[in-house]
Amino acid sequence: MKTSGLIILLFWVGFSSLGAEYKTNTLLFCLNPDQTPLQITSNDVDIRTGKSELDEILKLNNVVKIEPWLRVTTPEEHSGDIYLNRIYRIQLSESRADIRDQIKNDLTALPVVHSTEKEPIHTPLFTPNDPMYNQQWFLPQINANDAWNLWNTDGGEFPGDKNILLASVDTGVDWDHVDLVDNIWNNPGEDANGNGVTILYQSGSWIYDPDDLNGVDDDGNGYVDDLIGWDLAGYSGLQDNIPSPPSGVSNTGTWAHGTHVAGLLSATTNNSTGIASVGFNCSIMSVKVSKGEQSYPYITHGYEGILYAAKAGYYNNNFTIINNSWGGIGYNQYEQAVIDIVYDDYGAIIVAAAGNGDDFGLGTDEFAHYPSSYNHVISVCAMGSGDNWNHWATYHASVDLASPGESIRSTRINNGYTSWSGSSMASPIAAGTIGLLRSYNLDWNNEMLETMILATADPVIYDVNPESYLQGKLGRGRVEALMAVSTPLFPKFEMVGTDIFIPENPGGTVIPGDNLEVMVILLNDEDWGTATNISTVLSSESNQISITNPNMNFDDAWPGMPVVNDGNPFSVELSPAIEPGEYEFTLTLTSNEDNYVQYQKEFNFTLLVDEGSQVMAGDVNLDSDVNILDVVITANAALGQIELSPEQFQAADVNGDDTINILDIVQIVNIILES
Repeated sequence: MKTSGLIILLFWVGFSSLGAEYKTNTLLFCLNPDQTPLQITSNDVDIRTGKSELDEILKLNNVVKIEPWLRVTTPEEHSGDIYLNRIYRIQLSESRADIRDQIKNDLTALPVVHSTEKEPIHTPLFTPNDPMYNQQWFLPQINANDAWNLWNTDGGEFPGDKNILLASVDTGVDWDHVDLVDNIWNNPGEDANGNGVTILYQSGSWIYDPDDLNGVDDDGNGYVDDLIGWDLAGYSGLQDNIPSPPSGVSNTGTWAHGTHVAGLLSATTNNSTGIASVGFNCSIMSVKVSKGEQSYPYITHGYEGILYAAKAGYYNNNFTIINNSWGGIGYNQYEQAVIDIVYDDYGAIIVAAAGNGDDFGLGTDEFAHYPSSYNHVISVCAMGSGDNWNHWATYHASVDLASPGESIRSTRINNGYTSWSGSSMASPIAAGTIGLLRSYNLDWNNEMLETMILATADPVIYDVNPESYLQGKLGRGRVEALMAVSTPLFPKFEMVGTDIFIPENPGGTVIPGDNLEVMVILLNDEDWGTATNISTVLSSESNQISITNPNMNFDDAWPGMPVVNDGNPFSVELSPAIEPGEYEFTLTLTSNEDNYVQYQKEFNFTLLVDEGSQVMAGDVNLDSDVNILDVVITANAALGQIELSPEQFQAADVNGDDTINILDIVQIVNIILES
């Protein structure tokens, strides 16, 4: 996973995805951490912020408007020195747009300003594809059906979990769609009357529960009466609690994008209606981030929507997976800061579409796409029905996962259905699979879920698409629901210690020509899975080091169990010609191998080779022989009656604990007896 805009909904069509990268008439800037937030006032003459130097630049450059970039933030939300409540957007007049970069430099030079950023352009990336594709071919392709069979459906168990939120941060969701309404998230924190729901069916239609519309932010997340989600954009940027597309818009056009995505996330399954979804019965959160007055719904508040979804889930003790089927090619450190905070502070998993190629409808790896390429984001590219790469789909080194994205059947506005293509479709299928995986393992954390969804991805896509330019740029493989859900949790090893023993000179320093016994101590994390069929390989890139038995196998290791090769150490031979210095060794551990599913991790440690004197362990009088005289000298040194030279101390400290005592005397006696 990685590390952005107008943002583009990731459906493939013939319009530009690589057009203008940044808005020409806006800039973003962030105050230094020691600065208080701005106190913005305005009149017919000028805009005041409480920072005189900033006010001067705003007036000089005829700034039309200044506002917080994110409207609901807290002083605690920050990534390093970037505090979300200190990021502002300024809007330039058209007459000043041509000197945007100069204004950016002037702002950056202010002592109160931490940094400035151009605002990337983010636009929708889809149009409907062939409407005759009415088969959900992608569900058996990812083995969703077999994954669902792991639940005892005959006994009343069903996949999915209502406490798992699959957020459609998009153009809004037609939440009363017959195939969506049963899975629409009801915000328990805003259930003022305590009846367990925030929407009701009355007089043949679905409405908000009137008793819950109390004008109070009941759950304390900063949003009043967000019963099922939130509209961050509204009309003219005015927020409200109706996260659905504007009334009267086309049911086949771009405004249906968020509804199509929602159906792929978690359309109600096994309800004798419409379509199925891999998420089955997980909850859908609608987060609308496009302004209602737009004929073509640009994503104007995408990152504010991501933050909202994460906080809404967090404050209601839900597990949140946020899908973003949009993007652009512009990078922005403030957007990365939002992602960092959402991931680190609010525990959400973020999934994003990788993009739909270039201006000509051709796949490309020339540009990183955002938010999919940000750190802490799972980037998803689109594949065809035979696991073939479609030549319109973005491929890139930042891609983490492939997913079906061609002729994908899902919901549309006004109880309709349609088939579309694009990475916009691929991303929610992957996100829904993560939701399914979480519902099967309710105690798994983000790292476990992300590890498993990537590790179990089917690499068959590289056999189907052997072109050299695609290798490593379609992610770990195509998402595979059955393998993800059915594969036991992997182990998680850490190296907790190493022990270097010199048989011919116990306790001595490592010098050229030494033969060594290397022991490693590994620990399997107590919260992770059992390690089976453990094998290890020790290697070094130095041609002056020979590892005579580099392979070691171990029995299974349960969670919390150490793995130690003390009974069979690695044998390492150093060339007499090796130069003194530090040499790196790599220990590669592999376990749990089952077809293409396995756990593998590399551990690195260094060996210090000393030029040192050829001091023999136990030869305290340095006469090249270990005998009773050395025992006597060591005993006197232990009693404090004599002081040893550094070379003598090294020889006497046989056990290497930097202390001369009875333990060293015993070992010297043993050396004499063994010889």
